[in-house]
Amino acid sequence: MTTPLLQVRDLKVHFKPPQRGFGKPAAFIRAVDGVSFDVSAGQTLGLVGESGCGKSTTARAVLNLIDNAYREGTVHLDGIRIDQLTEGAMRAHRAKAQMVFQDPFASLNPRMTVGKIIREPMRNFGVHGSDSDQRLELIRLMELVGINPRYMNRYPHEFSGGQRQRIGIARALAANPKLIVCDEAVSALDVSIQAQVINLLMDLQQKLGVAYVFISHDLAVVRHIAHRVGVMYLGRIVELADSDDLYREARHPYTRALLSAAPVPDPDQSVSQNRVRLEGEVPSPDIEYAGCPFADRCPEQLPHCKSIPPQLSDEVHQVSCLLYEEY
Repeated sequence: MTTPLLQVRDLKVHFKPPQRGFGKPAAFIRAVDGVSFDVSAGQTLGLVGESGCGKSTTARAVLNLIDNAYREGTVHLDGIRIDQLTEGAMRAHRAKAQMVFQDPFASLNPRMTVGKIIREPMRNFGVHGSDSDQRLELIRLMELVGINPRYMNRYPHEFSGGQRQRIGIARALAANPKLIVCDEAVSALDVSIQAQVINLLMDLQQKLGVAYVFISHDLAVVRHIAHRVGVMYLGRIVELADSDDLYREARHPYTRALLSAAPVPDPDQSVSQNRVRLEGEVPSPDIEYAGCPFADRCPEQLPHCKSIPPQLSDEVHQVSCLLYEEY
């Protein structure tokens, strides 16, 4: 069996809020609370869930971009454990994993031309050889993402939002990465531009063999691009399965609720669709639950859901729910 490119095991990221006054010490915020998954080379894992469920924190923890937090678990990238690397060692290894951010304008230096922005990772990581070789690679990357190389001396504000995100993708590719984390990379774009960028990412994956961790709250977008999908709730993965299996037969009540809330373009199908309505608000991540943290909002709650913590099953289609455990 081929070893996955990325292996994450029991990842936890807990933040300690600042102490205020002389009262009771503030509880840890369990932003990520025991997440495990694999990503194979050339494949895409989609992470979905409500805002505040820990998707972005998981992504940043995978890339060692989080400081001042309590961490547990292991992260192996390309066979090397990176969660314990020193800053210098991590810098040498960082070229293998890059990131595309949500806001394409805020992630680009407004004082640099796009040519310099894209070439910066080449110089930082010493890839693509001499200046002339790097210029040739710059031209290739701009053509690859659909930006005319003649515009390399323009600044980010001279491009549209979709073009800026293409520039961000080219910058991520400039380091020759094996993994790219896309953190809500299309959520700030118009729907038509979203489709173009998603198709671009899929084409690049076919041509270059790069793997993605694709984070989004839009289940339709994730269905289009992801090979496997992990559904997160309150810092935990509650369901993890192949994309086709999850969308055809979701098992966890939370997943079914998310899918039922997704808009459907067919008005007849939309009217007939059974909506699963979740009561109450998302619980606070600073509370430690004896049982399932979803129990208070679950329409299929069992008597022992609040006292027995569910475990993520060890199957191809994994689910963390007492509905599928025997007691």
